[in-house]
Amino acid sequence: MQKSFELRTCTPDDYENLKKLWVLCFDDEAKVIDNFFNKTVTPENVVATFEGDRAVNAMYLLDSEIKTENEKYNALYIYAVCTDPAYRGKGLMKKAFAFLENLVCERNTDYLFLVPASDSLFKMYENLGFKTGFTYNEEILYKTDAVFSDNKNTVLTYERYIKLRESFPCEIPLATLKEKGFNSFYSPVGDTVKCLCNNRGYAVYETENGKVTVHELFGEKTELLNTVFNLSGKDTVTLRKPTENGCGVPFGMYRAFGDVPEIKNAFFGIPYGV
Repeated sequence: MQKSFELRTCTPDDYENLKKLWVLCFDDEAKVIDNFFNKTVTPENVVATFEGDRAVNAMYLLDSEIKTENEKYNALYIYAVCTDPAYRGKGLMKKAFAFLENLVCERNTDYLFLVPASDSLFKMYENLGFKTGFTYNEEILYKTDAVFSDNKNTVLTYERYIKLRESFPCEIPLATLKEKGFNSFYSPVGDTVKCLCNNRGYAVYETENGKVTVHELFGEKTELLNTVFNLSGKDTVTLRKPTENGCGVPFGMYRAFGDVPEIKNAFFGIPYGV
């Protein structure tokens, strides 16, 4: 007997079933999952397929914007795309993206963008109409005898995040999360990712397997990097930088809708561990 699937946006009543699917697909602790649902998830921004009450695939849409030199465009960052292993190979994700395309048109969205979880997924998303638009290069930096600033670190609030990004503009298109997405990614659960901030900028860095990688750096570069060295206790850090000409490691993909410019390269500093 053919199985009956329902593809739709979600309600809060679906959250527990969505969390069960998350556990099947991702290696995250319960507190990380709860943190994401409590701080970030908006039910109408979750597209999922259900068999009865069971969620068998899902994707989460985070309100964002992409800013070019002269314009700001509405965007959705597609996060945590997943399918129950028992239901893969049935074309469910292709149908979900077709559903999402109709949703984009209804909501006057200019861009979708995402970060494939593995190199093998770039081809799959290319078949769904996405193009590579985010690349990076890495630079290894060595600790010097520079004097550290006495300026104390402060909490990176959403308002400060926006202000600092606008004060230290990126020379290429910049993808920025709206507040709900910010609340999840810039106040992460766990100790591997840290964010430091002062009146002259902010930096986000991750310590994984003994390696320190700076994913975002907006502001006074030398002072912020000195602080990363000081707090991490490392003699080297890796700075991940956007590339102006797109010649770097492929990182993220996008799809444009309507009369908007194609993106040769843009900067998006998260997620971590990619």
